[in-house]
Amino acid sequence: MRALMLLAMLMLVAGGGLSQEPAAAPVQASAQAPAPAGDAPGVKSIGTMKELMVNLIFPTSNEIFYVGREEKKTEKDWIDLQTNALMLAESANLLMAENRAAGKQDKDRWMKDAKLLQDVGAKAFKLAKAKDLAGLEALNDDLYESCQSCHEHYRPGYKRRL
Repeated sequence: MRALMLLAMLMLVAGGGLSQEPAAAPVQASAQAPAPAGDAPGVKSIGTMKELMVNLIFPTSNEIFYVGREEKKTEKDWIDLQTNALMLAESANLLMAENRAAGKQDKDRWMKDAKLLQDVGAKAFKLAKAKDLAGLEALNDDLYESCQSCHEHYRPGYKRRL
């Protein structure tokens, strides 16, 4: 399941690169006209924001939140942690994609919240690669702040009493 999630995440991120302008090619003698700019594929969201949260961000963040539940880590455990931390960091890029951020009245706030997730995910990835359990455990507050900040601004009903 995790391998499938990683593959899906990598395909989404790699697909985003397709919408970038290619590097300028050397001028050739042929008189072939360039393709119109509108033909380039763009970023297209496949899942809803809820699906992105429930199926990608929530499970990968939980792996970081609960990293200390097993003190002794196998090589596979460390690889799984690296994978989850990478997916968490890269999921912020999905949140920052223009098609997700464009409709926000407060786009700057949205981008700041996504950047918090990207930063903590990048730190977690680096620490998982270094097999630094104490460092990963110390990220708990930063990860909580990232989640809490975004939910406070964008999750309807967050922090309201029943």
